[in-house]
Amino acid sequence: MRVLDGCRIAVALACLGGAGLGASCASTGHDAGPVPAYDVPLAPGAPGKFILFGDSRKTLGQEFWRPRFDAERLLVIRALADEAPAFILNTGDLVGAGSDPAQWRDFHRENEPIFSKRIPYFPGLGNHEYMWDKSEGLAHTFASFPRLKGRTWYDIPFPPALVLVLDSNFGELEDAENGAQERWLEETLAAAERDDAIRHVILAFHHAPYTNAVAHGGSRAARQRFLSRKTPKVHVVLTGHVHSYERFHIDGVQCVVSGGGGAPLMQLDTEKPRHKDEFRGPAYRPFHYCRFTIDGPRLLCDVVMLQDRAWTRVDGFECR
Repeated sequence: MRVLDGCRIAVALACLGGAGLGASCASTGHDAGPVPAYDVPLAPGAPGKFILFGDSRKTLGQEFWRPRFDAERLLVIRALADEAPAFILNTGDLVGAGSDPAQWRDFHRENEPIFSKRIPYFPGLGNHEYMWDKSEGLAHTFASFPRLKGRTWYDIPFPPALVLVLDSNFGELEDAENGAQERWLEETLAAAERDDAIRHVILAFHHAPYTNAVAHGGSRAARQRFLSRKTPKVHVVLTGHVHSYERFHIDGVQCVVSGGGGAPLMQLDTEKPRHKDEFRGPAYRPFHYCRFTIDGPRLLCDVVMLQDRAWTRVDGFECR
């Protein structure tokens, strides 16, 4: 029996009523119709900046103890649209329950400011994309983003950067799938090391390998399966799952937790942290996103945070 995290336990308890768990439990029950599709390719000559962030899902109705941040999520979406980047990557938890088509329709409706500008949008898979019914969650994800072509791990070339989007939902993958992903990662990293056009590799996935979150520990499996395979050009690891912002400089790699896309905020342990956070901030940190800019051979990152309803750069780093 798979162990459920705190969020799933609460939702399960709210949904138990003799019928068991199912997709209908998470459904909002409105706006019938197919899941919309968004399929915009990365254009040549696009501006030399891109956005990485995560956890834009709504607060589930069953999460009765957590506040809703719908207005803040819409402010994040508007800010990303105003950035007009070459592309946007969301590292997962785009919706509250991937098996609920109504939530995907809400996602597309809310992201119209981005989609109307034809900005390429790439999804990673979070645990909420797999929630309730795995096959339906994957079906709706792939219908929403047909460019994935059924893949849950893939690459985004953006020389001199290369973003590798990985699936850290190891318990949802078959053993053969986990093995295939790890072989693909090793082969892709080896090819990047041989490619003079690539200077910076970013690993992007959902579950944070390091965090000071009160509710979550770092993913040991992500450290073993992904970080143990890093090569010299891997300069950044960007994840979510923890609805906050953290930055750890570990073994020469910037390990960034960016879960500030609109999901309910989570508390960090700032009194007795497990890891040294390079960003000095309170236990609860506002919504935010990470802007990456190509400056010649350099890769710059600016972290932009919503403070007093204004967007402010609060942190950053560069990779040479």
